[in-house]
Amino acid sequence: MQYTGKILMALGILGGLLLTSCSKDVFNEDDYDEHMKESSPVDSVDASHTWELTQDHIYVVQADANVGAKSVLILSNDPLTELNSEILSQAVIEDGGRVMMTATVPTRISDLYAALVDANGLYTVVNFPVTNTVISFEKVKSSNKMKSPKARLVQQKLVYCFEEEMPEPGDYDYNDVVLRLSREVVNSRHLIINVELAAVGGEKQLAAGLRLIGYKAEDIDSVTIEGGGSFDLGGSHYNVPLEKMASPLFKNSSLLQSGRHGEAVIYLFEDAHWAMGDDLEVTNQIFQRKRYNVSKLYSDDYMILPTRTETYHVYFKEGQSINDFTPAMFDPFVLSPYYGTIWELHCYRDREAQVTREYSLTKSKNLPWVLMIPYASFRYPLEGVNIGFYKNGALFGAYMNLGCSFGEWAMDRTKCLDWYTSPTFNQIF
Repeated sequence: MQYTGKILMALGILGGLLLTSCSKDVFNEDDYDEHMKESSPVDSVDASHTWELTQDHIYVVQADANVGAKSVLILSNDPLTELNSEILSQAVIEDGGRVMMTATVPTRISDLYAALVDANGLYTVVNFPVTNTVISFEKVKSSNKMKSPKARLVQQKLVYCFEEEMPEPGDYDYNDVVLRLSREVVNSRHLIINVELAAVGGEKQLAAGLRLIGYKAEDIDSVTIEGGGSFDLGGSHYNVPLEKMASPLFKNSSLLQSGRHGEAVIYLFEDAHWAMGDDLEVTNQIFQRKRYNVSKLYSDDYMILPTRTETYHVYFKEGQSINDFTPAMFDPFVLSPYYGTIWELHCYRDREAQVTREYSLTKSKNLPWVLMIPYASFRYPLEGVNIGFYKNGALFGAYMNLGCSFGEWAMDRTKCLDWYTSPTFNQIF
């Protein structure tokens, strides 16, 4: 999409650094907002929208069922009857004990399940409303005690979908980079983070990092990647070092980095296309870039590849307890070059973070450039398919079902909180 001449001149000459300048001779913020509004796929955007689909809840769990408890889980589904359930929080506990737990809960969910687990892996389960603060097992019926779980239990996984066009309006297919993140707290000082690169629909070099909210780099002793792997290893046949092929969007490739204010940052990759692992053709040290896992057809420009996952082990220093580490503390971000500067693409909540560098911020009230979806099975749109139009009374796109559409949620943050569970199947990957 193209800007007006005035906006192009401002971005081209100043590298996008004056987007919020007071100087109307250089940049007209009203013109920018109007342009973004005209480019929006929805009639209007809820002025109070936070674009968040989860909320953190604190629970006090009491092991008062006398079942030989060794641990407790907070789960998204009933583990005794459902086929799948996500672990939202877990802790060590014994009969008669009490523990405080924090869970990042999708706003579409009204009920959760808590399970006491004994030494033999048998479960005692209670169902409770999300809004409860104290969870007791005292009144559990005997029929619900000490059963083997039916569900396949997995750690909670969040899906992050990025638009590379910032500060311009995007095509809103949210597939330029797709990351899936999950975590497991091993003990009070050892955190495991699984990072899956699921898709790259962008055209240019895009780097990525992960800020751990609330922690400083100096709080961490070390970061390692399981098996000695790295996203930067790229395809199987490369003989040319990555640093000779990609622009240095990060200052270095150290796994543990310090942000501008000392924040703990885990380096993920310097180039998303390289990180997908394809044996890209290289001409004069220039990638012949393709798009991965955003089209169901193979061509010179599109490929379907297995997703890539790297497992990061983060070891915190003595005194830095992480028992309450939740996915809400993740801030994955993408670095995107644009007109001589580099922008950071964050979720709306963290849009002002400026972790690696200082730059001027866009105040656009339009759709965000990053969405976080608390649904491991989320199906992102195909390349060029809008995530969900709702304009002039018409519905189009990948999530357009009336009463459960992205467009309705964008216009009213209290509606369609489960829009991401109801796709248009011929419009998604």
